[in-house]
Amino acid sequence: MIATPDALSRYHDAVQAEMRAALPDVDLPIYDMARYALGWQDEHGNPASASGKGARAALTMLGAEAISHDQEALKRASSGAAAVEIVHNFSLVHDDVQDGDVERRGRPTVWKIWGVAQAINTGDLMRELADAALRRALLHGASPGSVIEAVRRLNRATMLMIEGQYLDLTFEQRTDVAVDEYLAMVERKTGAMMGVSLSIGATLAGASAEQADALDRAGKRLGRCFQMRDDWLGIWADPDALGKPTDADIRRRKKSYPILYTLDHAPSAARRELMEIYRPDLGGDGADLPDDQVDWVHNLLGELGADQATDQAARDEYEAFRSELESAHPRSAAVDDLEALALFTLERDR
Repeated sequence: MIATPDALSRYHDAVQAEMRAALPDVDLPIYDMARYALGWQDEHGNPASASGKGARAALTMLGAEAISHDQEALKRASSGAAAVEIVHNFSLVHDDVQDGDVERRGRPTVWKIWGVAQAINTGDLMRELADAALRRALLHGASPGSVIEAVRRLNRATMLMIEGQYLDLTFEQRTDVAVDEYLAMVERKTGAMMGVSLSIGATLAGASAEQADALDRAGKRLGRCFQMRDDWLGIWADPDALGKPTDADIRRRKKSYPILYTLDHAPSAARRELMEIYRPDLGGDGADLPDDQVDWVHNLLGELGADQATDQAARDEYEAFRSELESAHPRSAAVDDLEALALFTLERDR
């Protein structure tokens, strides 16, 4: 198993402090719901430690490091890191509602505890708190112009992320989704926030627009790499390392990259049978695929080399990330950390 990069934990405490500082001291339960969603409390208000990996926050800080090693620049970037992490968590609260997921990070989801309506309210509140966190960069010496630019970038990336979620939901009702369409969706849903994480950190650290744009493109390719690896893990991972059964994506009829690749490359008879199995109306009632169909799909994927193709797609995106990173002319001291984080994304086992 590849080691977890130091960059994922280096700024964790500083970013968490900025996130906490963005929440006003208001005695209203919805703020406790937000704290629960961020992993700081349990449903009874007791302290908890259930935050995510903080990958986007780490990317923000590495985006700043790519431009400057000045501690003041990194302090400004920590406000941006807090903002992107809150936006990411807001999206998870809403995604859980839309997907009907009852558990997140080993705990009940917000909607499962407080209901759909209040979960929507909580997510909406968190989106506003993200902007409040980003504006805190002014308190750390950021210029108004750089904060306005960071806000513009965050707003645009959030819109792209929501576009990606919209497309992902529409794909559930289609059997004619093309690989290129899927990749465009992934670049929005996952890539946009990884791209803006790098570019906001760089912007608050004093990057030129050209450097920030190049880092944004690099992050988008890293997001695509992340999703390709996620798709591979959803079918072929070691279940003990993954923490859940493999083949879950097949059982739920998820139109992931391996399935779309197979639809493109299967003989006509097998393609027709696969399309029939993945018909939206068959999965619309939440029914999982039976074991015999799961086995058939798994065998077909293996026969057509979908596992190798998905792995290669992830590796292609990793190389594209490295190329875009180089075009940003980052500080050499930051490159190793960025490439280590990207390699971890490519080789992770869960």
